[in-house]
This record gives sequence, structure tokens and C-alpha cells, in this order.
Amino acid sequence: MPITIERFAWASELAARDLAAINRIHNASWAEWVAGERPMSDAAFVDMDRFSAPPERMERALARSADGDVVGWGLAYWRDDPGGATMRMFVDAAHRRAGVATAIGAALAETARAAGRMGINVEVAPSSAADAAVRSAEGFTGNLVIELNRTAVREIARDLLERWRDEGVAAEGYSLIAYDAPCPTDDLALEFIRAREVMNEAPRSEGVPESTYTVEELRAVEAAGTAAHQDWWNVGVRHDATGELVGISELYLPVNRPWMGFQGDTGVRPDHRGHGLGAWMKAVNHLRLADERPDVEWVQTWNATSNEPMLRINRALGFRAMQSFQAWYRPFTPLP
Repeated sequence: MPITIERFAWASELAARDLAAINRIHNASWAEWVAGERPMSDAAFVDMDRFSAPPERMERALARSADGDVVGWGLAYWRDDPGGATMRMFVDAAHRRAGVATAIGAALAETARAAGRMGINVEVAPSSAADAAVRSAEGFTGNLVIELNRTAVREIARDLLERWRDEGVAAEGYSLIAYDAPCPTDDLALEFIRAREVMNEAPRSEGVPESTYTVEELRAVEAAGTAAHQDWWNVGVRHDATGELVGISELYLPVNRPWMGFQGDTGVRPDHRGHGLGAWMKAVNHLRLADERPDVEWVQTWNATSNEPMLRINRALGFRAMQSFQAWYRPFTPLP
């Protein structure tokens, strides 16, 4: 099928007809992955797209048919640290197996290669058309399996959360610190940045580099969250003897999807594990969520199936896998 690939900088800059088409395709894909998934409005889609900021670079492309209709779209993103790029593509069901994803992928991969990336990482649902395409392509190697997990907020037992909170308060030598973005001081922002480095020990797909932020980069992410009409709750645990933050947990709350919250990073430094600090931080955020945001029905998070310690906490909170995705990596060299 003849198609034309067009680049676009932001979803908000698209013509209303094209934005509606891209969002329709995106919603349809999610409905295939998660039964009963509630569709996003175009405004919510624009907000989701806005939540990217330095040091992350994102390239976007759409595919247009000969009659001018948008039949697919995709994005590739990466940080400037050495490593690969991650690619995601969405194709209208009526135009699959017609070369649409291949054309989008080739355009985005070439951009990533030109930017000095080492390869491409894609995450696909097992037994899907994308899964079949990746398995039949040359050079892809499967690695991490990632679960999309959700919990029903109203079904989490409050006595469990209160017990985790109380056990955390009773943990000798630790205290809690929290803020809602933006972080009130650069010094505190730097403390959270340093504590977040523990996330580099979590399982990640091949080609995905370690990451950290400067204070300026964190401020850019905060500004992107504000532009995306999204609240960002941060909780940390301080080791009183050293004054260091040794754990962090975060929760994102998009205004234009009031039924959904997103669990971001949660991590505790290895030398401070075994004290219930991760459960403490999550309990604090979930208790606040129940008290202050009654409209939130679900909290969503992503977990590598190999990350058993975090899965254990999440399972206790009622998180269950809604879909799994296999990560596949293809280096650009020595392939042409």
C-alpha cells in the first residue's frame, strides 16, 4: 500500500483531524491489550505526548495513505547516554500487514542511527501482529519481559496500608520526606536525583543505558509535567545517621485522565533494604490517594517479571498483570 511518512514535533501541533486519527488508533491498540480499556480524549492524548523533556529526545512520525488518511504513527526516544533507542508503533487494524509499521520503523530507526544510537529496542505483546513481525525480522534478540500491572484503588485494604505505614514509622533510624512537584529547593532536588540512581540497579532492556539527571534536567521534566496537566507526588526515606536519602517512590496523576494514577519509580538502596521502606513509601502515597483523590479508580505500573522484590510488594497491593510485553533488541551494526 503506498504511504507517505510525515514527521511531527508535538501532537498539539497536528491538525484536529490528524490528531483525532492518531488518538483513535492509539485507543484501539490499548483496547486490544487491556479488555474494557477506557479511551482517552484528544486532550488527554496531547497531555500524554507533552510529558517528555530533556535529557530525553523523542522523534515522532505518522503514516498517511494515498487518500490522505492517517493509518499509523510511531515514536522513538532515547537519552544522550551511549545506548539504543526505544521504538513504539501503532497501526490502524484495517491497514496492518501492509507495510505501514515497516515504513514508520525504518524512518524512525534511520533517525536514531543518524543520532548515534547503537540499536533499536521494541516491546511487543505476545501473539500479536507486531510479535510475528519482529520474530520474522533479521537481527532481533528477545530479552526482558515487562508486565503492565494495575490495581483497583478501592479494593486495597486500608488496614494493610496503615500497617505498612506504621511499621515504616517504627523503623529505627529513618524518617520520611515528601513533596509535590516542583521540588521546593534545588538542594532537595539533588538529594532525590542521587537517591533515584538506585533505579539503575533495576532490570532494564538491552540497549537501555543507565540514567540520572542534573537539577536543570529535573526542572525540565517538572515543567513538562505541568504542561501535561499532571500532578507528581514524590516520597523519600532519609537515613537519619547520614542524612542521605536512601529510597524514593513517585506517583503521577493526570488531570485529563482522572480515573488513572501512574506509579513511577520506587527503589531502596541495597544497604537499606529489609526494613519495609519501599512498602512504607507506597503506603503513604496510596493512603493519600484514597483520602484526596476519590476519582482515581486504578493505579498502573510497569514491572520486569524478573524484579521479584518489587512484584511482591505490588501483588500485596492487588496489582495484577493486564498484559505482558516482550522486549526485543536489534543492534544497528553489523547489520546494514
